[in-house]
Amino acid sequence: MKLTGLESLKALAQRVNTDYAKKSSVTALEERVGQVETSAPKKVSDLTNDSKYQTEGEVAAAINAKVASTYRAGGSVAFAALPELTEANRGLVVNVTDKFTTTADFVEGEGAKHPAGTNVAVVQTGEAYQYDVLAGFVDLSGYMEKEEGKALSSNDYTDEEKAKLAGLEIASDAEVAAMLEEVFGAASEGTE
Repeated sequence: MKLTGLESLKALAQRVNTDYAKKSSVTALEERVGQVETSAPKKVSDLTNDSKYQTEGEVAAAINAKVASTYRAGGSVAFAALPELTEANRGLVVNVTDKFTTTADFVEGEGAKHPAGTNVAVVQTGEAYQYDVLAGFVDLSGYMEKEEGKALSSNDYTDEEKAKLAGLEIASDAEVAAMLEEVFGAASEGTE
């Protein structure tokens, strides 16, 4: 199909409009790129922290705070020589070489008695620093008298104790259930 003069002019006008529209779009895009290049930050320090990312200093401070809060061995000291209650000593654990009674500087309060060998740490409680008793040893020697010639596995019941134990009756499951019902029955009825 051959284009007539008028149709040719219409087609040419349409192509020119399309080309002009493309050029206008390209020109507008080039202008926008120029604006972005001009306004875009060139260094990291030019950026704003809208997302609340931590700076290198903030990360280092957070790590140092966590490391400082862990326990560190501080050796053995007398109670009178406990470390100062300061930020620098937070997390320091010492073994107290003499028996002592806690003061108001302790988390547990004053008046508690502890044996020599007790471990004490400097901890932060709110804004203050206090001592915290971690561990010691419990002397159980007073709970069982050691008798010469006897051991824990010795069968040394007296005849009277043996007869008393032999006379005990073992309750049946039904009797145990009835006793429990008598003691706890009213409380369990309201929970069903």
